[in-house]
Amino acid sequence: MTIKRSPWQKKVWEDNHRFLVINCGRRSGKSTIASIKMLHFATENAKSTVWYVAPNYKQAKAIMWAMLMDLIPKRIIKKKNETELTIVLTNNSKIMLKGAEDPDSLRGVKIDFCVFDEAAFFRKWDEVWKVMRPTLMDSTADVWFISTPNGFNHFKDMADKVDKDWAYHHYTTYDNPHIPREEIEQAKEDSDEDSFAQEMMGEFRKMSGLIYKTFNRKHHMVEIPKFDTNWTFTRALDFGFAHKTAIGYFAINSTGTEIYMYDGLYQSGLTSTDIAEAVKIKDAGKVLNNPVADSAQPMQIEELSRLGVHFNAVEKGPDSVKNGITKVSELLKIRQDTGKPTLMFNKNLTWIQDEFETYRWMETKSTGEIKEVPLKKDDDGMDMVRYFVSSYRQERRIYRQPSRPRLTYGRPR
Repeated sequence: MTIKRSPWQKKVWEDNHRFLVINCGRRSGKSTIASIKMLHFATENAKSTVWYVAPNYKQAKAIMWAMLMDLIPKRIIKKKNETELTIVLTNNSKIMLKGAEDPDSLRGVKIDFCVFDEAAFFRKWDEVWKVMRPTLMDSTADVWFISTPNGFNHFKDMADKVDKDWAYHHYTTYDNPHIPREEIEQAKEDSDEDSFAQEMMGEFRKMSGLIYKTFNRKHHMVEIPKFDTNWTFTRALDFGFAHKTAIGYFAINSTGTEIYMYDGLYQSGLTSTDIAEAVKIKDAGKVLNNPVADSAQPMQIEELSRLGVHFNAVEKGPDSVKNGITKVSELLKIRQDTGKPTLMFNKNLTWIQDEFETYRWMETKSTGEIKEVPLKKDDDGMDMVRYFVSSYRQERRIYRQPSRPRLTYGRPR
């Protein structure tokens, strides 16, 4: 088969090392070259078994299934199973897509060629590799490990590995000739320095110091404008008792270019009844789109619902904290079209600025692996903002608080 490849894809294709560690920026074409390589191997080697392994089943299907269906000529497909993500070619070669949520499910099958995609984001990499390594022995299978970096974890160790069977390749989003340079430059404008360096440039960045380095009181703590009928409203909640309960009320304009956290609550010692009464007052008859709360507290969400205050459980995916932080950072960037950030805060809510200015990275060791995570101290407001940013574009349940009840307990500060 003849398919035009970019210069960097040709270099990878022609590398004869058995194990290739391929570090690429987003949209550089890494999944495309992986799909071509898998099909080429399967068509050239009858009765072979080719595996594609992603961090989970959902990613395997989303990233690769449609790509392979577009790439493989229908005349050479003997059968396919979209549920099991398996394709059998007319030469009896198999291409199988797998998720690595359960490493034990990857046991037992002899593999002739394997691609690990988004390799830096495997949660149980050591277990996955321990299970998979024996399956590569009979055929001395070649393996590609493809990913963008995810801090200093096992993928960084692979990149640093010195061995005659291993080779390392590093390419950036700029190396994809099909993406306009101005698009990449716009992404640079919309991202913080660390995120762009890691996601687009494929640089290994050690997350340290302040998390939201672009936060600035002058730009982000503002007077709240009047909202007309074109604005939409929502709220987000991080539960607390010994530490702070943090609630934020957000207004989003019709184009999504301006978002204001215009009101909030930040107080310790609040029961569900206290939260419900305060929320009913602050809702003040507004129609709320997809109000969200921490999904780790389903019983409290249910209790609030019984008290007449509704929140949806925020959806958390893999690396939800880091991904949420990246999304918040993007909204804090100064926009070229408006000259101000997308996300701004009521200047009277001094507690939110205090958290932004003290929210820091910390390193923790787990099963011998260093994981970069935020310091869990005075971060209730930061969690709440992250829940909002991760969910406000979702169109889910609409909730209207019909009336303004009387306050029956001490006013929260």
